[in-house]
Amino acid sequence: MPFLSSGSAAPVFKAPKARPAVPARRACAFVFIANLPHLVEAYGLDFAISVSCEVKRRLCASFLTSVQADLACLRDDCFLLWSNDAFANSEPRPQQPASAELEMLLAIVGGEPIHALGMTAMAQLHADWIEMRPPEQLGASEIELTLWTAQPFPDSQENYTDGWRQFYRADMDVAVRVSEALQAERLDLAWRPVVDAYALETTFYRQAHPRFAPRPGQPASLAPEVFMPCLQRLGLVRVFDRLAVRLVLDALRRQPSARMAVSVFAQSARIDHWWASLLSALQSEPSLAARLIVEISDGMEFSNLESVRDFCIRLRSLGCRIAIKGFGAGTGNLTAMQACRPDIVKLEAAFLRRARESDFGRECLRGMLALCAHLASHVVVDGVEREEDMHVASEAGAQWLQGYYLRDAEEAFLPASRTQPLQRSLA
Repeated sequence: MPFLSSGSAAPVFKAPKARPAVPARRACAFVFIANLPHLVEAYGLDFAISVSCEVKRRLCASFLTSVQADLACLRDDCFLLWSNDAFANSEPRPQQPASAELEMLLAIVGGEPIHALGMTAMAQLHADWIEMRPPEQLGASEIELTLWTAQPFPDSQENYTDGWRQFYRADMDVAVRVSEALQAERLDLAWRPVVDAYALETTFYRQAHPRFAPRPGQPASLAPEVFMPCLQRLGLVRVFDRLAVRLVLDALRRQPSARMAVSVFAQSARIDHWWASLLSALQSEPSLAARLIVEISDGMEFSNLESVRDFCIRLRSLGCRIAIKGFGAGTGNLTAMQACRPDIVKLEAAFLRRARESDFGRECLRGMLALCAHLASHVVVDGVEREEDMHVASEAGAQWLQGYYLRDAEEAFLPASRTQPLQRSLA
C-alpha cells in the first residue's frame, strides 16, 4: 500500500455487510398413518379419529418435551416431530436410510394394537427425517406444504369392492391376535434343516420357523401360513419380520458355529428405519453376518425390485448370504433373481409333489434343477414329506433337501427362542 502525503485525506474503510443469518434447523421426523383411509372405510370415521388421537398420545408420552414446541399436525394422519430432550438431538439429521431413533419410534408407537369404541386395529406407520426450521419460525402453510411433500406415494390405489370391508377386518383381527401374542411372549422358533441329498447327516443350515404357543382354551395356535398373508395384505408384515430376524441373531450368538436362515417377505426387503438395529449388529459382529442367510419370499409379485436389490446388496456387503424362497411359484421369479443375485435358490415344494406323481413331473423337476444351477451356487429342493421324496429328488439331481420329513431329528437342536415385549426388546 503506498504511503500517503501529509496533505492527503485519510482513507475511509467500510466494514463488510453482515450476511443475513441462516435460520437454524432442527432435526425433524415425519410420521404418517398410512392406513388411516382404510380404517375409515372399514371401521368408520370416529374410530379412525380415535386411532389418530392414540398415535398422537403415544408420540407425546414417549418422544416430546413440549407439545406446543415440538409437534405439528396436518389432518388426522400426519405429524411433524422436532428433536428435543426426549427424542433424537438438536442437530439436523443427515440423509440416512436407517435410523435407530426412528426404528424405536416405529416400534413403540406402532407396535401395539389400538383399542377404541369397542374395536381394535393396528396403525401402519411411515416415518422419515426431513430438514425443517424450528416450529416457531414456520407458518401453518409451510408446515402443511412440508407434510404433503414428505408423505410417501401409495404403493397402489385401493379399490373398495363389495366385501372388502369384511376381508380387511378379518385380516386385521388376525394381525391384532399376532400383536397380542408377541406382547404375551408366546413367539418361539422351530428349526428346519437343509441337508445334503447324499449325506443326510450333513447340514447346510437351519431355517428358523416362527410359531406361537396356543393360549389355554384356544382350539389352535396361530400358524404362519395363516397370519403371514394377512400381515402382508395389511402392510404390517415388516413388524413381524423384524422381530424374527432379531430372534435369529440371538440364536446365532448362542450357537457360534451354526449357520441359520430367516425368511422375510419382499415387502420387508428394503433398507429403511425398520432395519437400523439389524444393520448395526451385522456391521459390529461380522461373525453373525457370515453365518446368517436371509431368505426372501413373497406370495405376490416383487413390487419394488430396486428396493429389494439394494437390500440384498447391502446385506451381502456385510457378509450375509441371500436366498430366494419358493422359486417357480410366481411369474416374476426370473426378474427377482436378476435383481437379488442370490447365493441359494429354494424350489417351490409343488415341483417335488408333481415329480412324485408322474414322469412329466419328474422331467419338470430335473429341468428346474438344471436352470437353477445356472442362477445360484446352491439349490434346495423343498417339500420332502416322506422317504420316497428323497429318492425322487436325488434321482433328479438335487443338491440339498428340506421338508417336514427331515425335521424330527433337529427339533432339539436349539431351545425355543422366546421373544421379549417389543418395547423392552429395543433396549
